[in-house]
Amino acid sequence: MEKSFWFKSWELEGHYTSFHHKEVHSYVLKHLPPFALEGKSIFVPLCGKSLDMLYFSHFASRVVGVELVEKAIVQFFEENQLPYVQRGSRFTSGNITIFCCDLFTMNAGDIGPIDLVYDRASLVALPQPMRMCYLQTLERLIPVDALLFLNTLEYAPALPSPPFSISTEEVKAYFPNYVIDHVESPTLPNHGMVHKFRLSYLIEHGFLMRKLYDAPVYVDAEELAGILN
Repeated sequence: MEKSFWFKSWELEGHYTSFHHKEVHSYVLKHLPPFALEGKSIFVPLCGKSLDMLYFSHFASRVVGVELVEKAIVQFFEENQLPYVQRGSRFTSGNITIFCCDLFTMNAGDIGPIDLVYDRASLVALPQPMRMCYLQTLERLIPVDALLFLNTLEYAPALPSPPFSISTEEVKAYFPNYVIDHVESPTLPNHGMVHKFRLSYLIEHGFLMRKLYDAPVYVDAEELAGILN
């Protein structure tokens, strides 16, 4: 989506920011318990004002987010009553740092060491061309042996706007250099999207993955289609 789409979404809020959850995600509580976070540096791309970052900060040594829209960053700190300091594009409170910038412009030196990347609603927010850029950026930022926890939605019929449907097969094609543990795949017949868009089904996937080696990602849509077929 164009950058203006996200600025408009945060300006209008309401159902335009329905991707924001008002509680810590159940998959986080189940698969990323406190002992798994102790001493870790956690990176949250396209973080919005996710409460999952607040949960991470209670146990991890560092939490680093990247968000394009400053309004979402300020709301995160203010709504959680966290005093913060702003220096340029960097907003800091305790062990939480959020950069207000375009994720695609960042490099590993900006973020620092990473042990775990958390993607609840980033990959599914991006249409195919931008998704390829996002995957390239993650490949550049994530070191070998780091973990990635990924959530995706899979549903039918496909919709032309986010959150986009991403299947298990697509995830495997996107991350060929990761060992992938498919930890969650419940069908959710009562999910709001099912009723709103008259979907035939909706599955919320959870993947816990570890990067094995550096590798290029697939950036050509036709090549990716060939892999998935």
